[in-house]
Amino acid sequence: MSRLVRAVSFLLIASPVFSPVHSQAATAPSPREPEITASGRGEVRLSPDYAYVVIGITTQSPSAVQTASQNAAKVAATVSALRALGLTEQQIVTSGYNLTQTYEYPKNQPPRVNGFTARNAIRAEVRRLDDVGKVIDAAINAGATDVSSIQFLASNTEEARRTALSSAVQQARSDAEVMARAAGGRLGRLISVNSTGVSQPIAVRGATMDGVLTSAAGGYVGPPTPINPGELNVVAFVFTRWEFIGGTSR
Repeated sequence: MSRLVRAVSFLLIASPVFSPVHSQAATAPSPREPEITASGRGEVRLSPDYAYVVIGITTQSPSAVQTASQNAAKVAATVSALRALGLTEQQIVTSGYNLTQTYEYPKNQPPRVNGFTARNAIRAEVRRLDDVGKVIDAAINAGATDVSSIQFLASNTEEARRTALSSAVQQARSDAEVMARAAGGRLGRLISVNSTGVSQPIAVRGATMDGVLTSAAGGYVGPPTPINPGELNVVAFVFTRWEFIGGTSR
């Protein structure tokens, strides 16, 4: 037998025989290990220590130039009043401005322009919560026409967020341990943990100042505006997966 024939014979003998049963056994998925899933919720309550107040100044007149000019004058007076309370230039910023046409709609006639409306919105950062009511009153006295929102915030929100996440994980683990014992086993290693979101403190909507009492000169003559900040809630949610170790069978 030649050297080439002997080499071919060796390869045929050494090669494994294909077996459908063997192939299926090799690729069949292994049974999934038992797991326990648990979600957790953590909450931290904070006392706010500063606020944002959005103040609006609206003016109307037949002329666009006159409307814008009147609005600018009232905005300047409002900003001056806020500065007199101790707010810095960086704490008083413009958050919106628009100048639009207003229309009247005569019966059986096309609409026509009857004037212009300008609105300038100022966001005031108030670092002392006791001054929030004073800021609102000073703005109204200076010519502001509405307060669209008040947002209370806390400077230690980030620390509270981490604390809420920690509490959520602890709650998830405690629930998972309870379920594992009830199922006749114990809790194993942590497989995964995911944060499903942290809700940050949100703005508290303030009432608009429509209908507020004013003097003939346009100044506010009612009682001081009361402000109650309340509390802020920071809430975290997590979802966890744990290994379940079954009890020893007897």
